[in-house]
Amino acid sequence: MQTTKKATRSRRIGTKEFNRRAFILLTVVPGFVYFCIFIIFPNILAILLSLYKWNGMSWKFNWVGTYNYKKLFKDPIFYKALGNNVYFALVSMALVIVIALFLAAIMSNKSIKRVGFFRSIFYFPNVMSVVVVSLMWKFMYDPQLGIINVVLRGLGFENLARIWLGDINTVRPALVVPQVWGGVGLYILVYMTTMRSINPNVYESAEIDGASKIRQFFSITLPLIVPTIRTTMIYFMAGALNGGFALVRIMTNGGPNRESTVLTSYLYEKAFTTSDYGYGAAIGVFILIVGFIMYFLIEKIFKSEVYET
Repeated sequence: MQTTKKATRSRRIGTKEFNRRAFILLTVVPGFVYFCIFIIFPNILAILLSLYKWNGMSWKFNWVGTYNYKKLFKDPIFYKALGNNVYFALVSMALVIVIALFLAAIMSNKSIKRVGFFRSIFYFPNVMSVVVVSLMWKFMYDPQLGIINVVLRGLGFENLARIWLGDINTVRPALVVPQVWGGVGLYILVYMTTMRSINPNVYESAEIDGASKIRQFFSITLPLIVPTIRTTMIYFMAGALNGGFALVRIMTNGGPNRESTVLTSYLYEKAFTTSDYGYGAAIGVFILIVGFIMYFLIEKIFKSEVYET
């Protein structure tokens, strides 16, 4: 009888273990297959394609080896696009993180009322399509009918009115504004959630010691949320390598004088406009390599200790 109970218990344990493994298999395999088909395979294909010259219209692939990469590093437009990517990534990321930290710190204060309302207002641009955001800001920057110039003229600052998207001196800052406006809301929510998870006793101890709110932020809050900041930087950098392709394409199409051309828009131009798919693939591979480098740099620079809160 005891042997029968042990056998029954073993079968139950075996069944539970089988069900657990089956559940893991059914949940992991679809994602892994998706990752292989839509991430791994296209990247491998891009690396192979970058070694050929192909017009995209025939089955004739001409082997050129590293020619596309040699051509890439001799292309002045490529360096211009890379510089624009760096500009948009660094300036936009710095502004987004600083603004998001500032607003998150304010709204994390329990004395602030209607936090939900302000949180919704700040997050609203994130739910808007990038096409809508691009068209809206393009209209706002219109030199004649745009609200920015209209307001400046109405206030008597006629000399400050500009052709914002047509001036090489203002086009890049003008493109940074919608990138920051459209992305800061998400980071506010992320930082608020992390700040509110910090043990209140830490702040109470700091207040007893006479630390001001500003001192608490820089000495307690900021060090404790460094892992979150690091994660958001990696996430932001991944999007920055895309360079706001849709936004640039709609608002300036890379102009004026290539001043707003980014790597992804240049890739699109070479591959789908001039039908030089091999060269476009080389640009894509370069973007992939830069992405890995930036990831490891951010992980190295912002490597932090784990604090118990």
